[in-house]
Amino acid sequence: MNPFTIKEYQQFHLNQDRLQKCYEEKWFKLFVPKVYNGLQLSMEEACRELYKIAEIQGGLGWTVNLGAGANWFSGFFEDEIAKELFTPENAVIAGSGFTNGNWRNTNLGFQITGEWSKCTGANHASLFSLTANNESNGSKIFVVPREKVQLSEEKWPIMGMRNSSSFGITLNKVEVPKGHDFQMNVIKNNQDYGVFHIPFQSFARLCMSASYLGVVKCLVDICLKDLRKPLVIKIIENDLLPLLDSSLEQLYESAQRIEELSLDRRFNEKTAENLKLKLGGNNMKIFDVLQSLFLAGGLPFIEEDKLVHWAYRDVLTAVQHFMVKP
Repeated sequence: MNPFTIKEYQQFHLNQDRLQKCYEEKWFKLFVPKVYNGLQLSMEEACRELYKIAEIQGGLGWTVNLGAGANWFSGFFEDEIAKELFTPENAVIAGSGFTNGNWRNTNLGFQITGEWSKCTGANHASLFSLTANNESNGSKIFVVPREKVQLSEEKWPIMGMRNSSSFGITLNKVEVPKGHDFQMNVIKNNQDYGVFHIPFQSFARLCMSASYLGVVKCLVDICLKDLRKPLVIKIIENDLLPLLDSSLEQLYESAQRIEELSLDRRFNEKTAENLKLKLGGNNMKIFDVLQSLFLAGGLPFIEEDKLVHWAYRDVLTAVQHFMVKP
């Protein structure tokens, strides 16, 4: 894949050739079963892929992370519906993490009205996931086809990872058929796929940490290429890369163990808390070292015509996600 330009860092979408690469490599289908044209990777294998993709460019990595993570929902639909939704080559969900709007029952399924913000990957998504409320029956999660969703013209004014295309959506009395609602971790197909058994919060933390570390490595690679300052090289070689390697090793070990524990039904709250503290702690240690790199790097870090500036913006944006922190 060709290097990303500053223009691509600044724009609010991925170019079509970048998306085509995602489809060809099935990056959005890391967690989709093979019977639905997916890769069905183990949690460790997927973390390795997410890291490598984010190393190419932060916004690309984050877009794949959120799309592949949302396509993990493929395990929570009946087989025929999952096949319909996730088999197409370009099948990818853009989801909002917010509960809003409302739903009601209809003869054929559900009717949904409301607005949802920050759906990462909205520009290219074929499906949207959202959580809506009902006064009598509580909240439900739905998947809605793109053609039934109105995209907001307002773009999230985010400082980094802009090309992840995080837009809002509006639904006005949209009809959704029965079976297009789902419950997290209620597996309805491919029961033997271990990743489906991982509780959502821990699954997301593993994915987010893999992508965050890749975003950091992207910045490091640009620094080594464009900033040949002795102090920059010293910080990277003596402090940052050893810490990054150690964090990756612990991430991959954790991914394998969490999948095994989840499949064997030995996962518990203590497991989740330990994972949060370990991954989040490592991520923050790396971020602390990055501030020394920022000071050593000098003016290029704050000049908008330098690639390192935009790669650093991606790091500052990624680290603000609560799943990256302890």
